[in-house]
Amino acid sequence: MSENKYLKNLNRIEFLVTLDCTGHCKHCSEGDHPFTGMHIDSNIAGKLVETVASAYKIESVMTFGGEPLLCADSVYAIMSAAKELNIPKRQVITNGYFSKNEDKIREVAAGLAACGVNDLLLSVDAFHQETIPLDIVKQFAAAAKACGIPIRLQPAWLVSATDDNPYN
Repeated sequence: MSENKYLKNLNRIEFLVTLDCTGHCKHCSEGDHPFTGMHIDSNIAGKLVETVASAYKIESVMTFGGEPLLCADSVYAIMSAAKELNIPKRQVITNGYFSKNEDKIREVAAGLAACGVNDLLLSVDAFHQETIPLDIVKQFAAAAKACGIPIRLQPAWLVSATDDNPYN
C-alpha cells in the first residue's frame, strides 16, 4: 500500500459490520432498517486489517453496527486479525441483545474473549431499553465479564450524566 498524504496519521480502523439490529431506537443515526442478513465479509475484513496494519501503525480496531454480534463470525475474524498483529485496543460496541438463547450468549462472549476483544462498549440507556430487554443484556454482560472482557457502559445522555430527567 503506497503512502497517502491524507492517511499519514491513520491509527484506527472501524468496521460497520451490519446495519441489521435488534433495537429500533429513536436516537439511532442509522434509522429504521429491515433485517437483510447482509454483513461485512469475514475473510475480506480480516485481510483488510492485515493490509492496513502493514502500512500504518494501527493502535485500535472497532466493530459496531446495527448490532454487530448478529454477525459474530465477522467480529471474530476482524478481532482475531487485530490480536495476531498485536493491535493494542480491540473494541466492540453492542447493545448486548443478539440472542435470547443463554447458551448462544455464553458462546458469543467466549468467542469475543478468544479473539482478543479487550474493550466491550455496551450501549445502555432509556432509549435502548424501550425496545431491548434489559434482562438479556445483563446475561450477556455477566457472560462477558466471566470471560474476562472489560466492559464499559455507553449511555446516550440527554443533556448530561448529572441532569435529572427520566431518560438518564
